[in-house]
Parts: sequence; C-alpha cells; structure tokens
Amino acid sequence: MTNIQAVADFLENFAPSRLAEDWDNVGLLMGDPLAEAVRVMTCLTITPASAAEAIER
Repeated sequence: MTNIQAVADFLENFAPSRLAEDWDNVGLLMGDPLAEAVRVMTCLTITPASAAEAIER
C-alpha cells in the first residue's frame, strides 16, 4: 500500500521545496498523509473546479 506521504515524499524528491518561491504553496496542502493513495492528481491551484474533478475521477 502506498500512502499519501510516500507520494508527497516522491514529489519533494523530484521538485524540492527549497527551490520554491516565497509565495509558492508547496507540499501536501490538504488530506491525510497516512491515507492510502489510490490515484494522484496534481494542480497548481486548488479551486472548487479542480477539487470537484479530483473527486469525480
């Protein structure tokens, strides 16, 4: 089982948060890091539309 934290760690390794700008929101912004990762969707800005799409898919 892969959890959300493992996915976040992979993304941190791929694109380190130390390279982010001060105004960037980086890392896991919502959700339980220990929950099982069944699917992954990334986006630059979490909006109602992107959240609805993630739930729908």
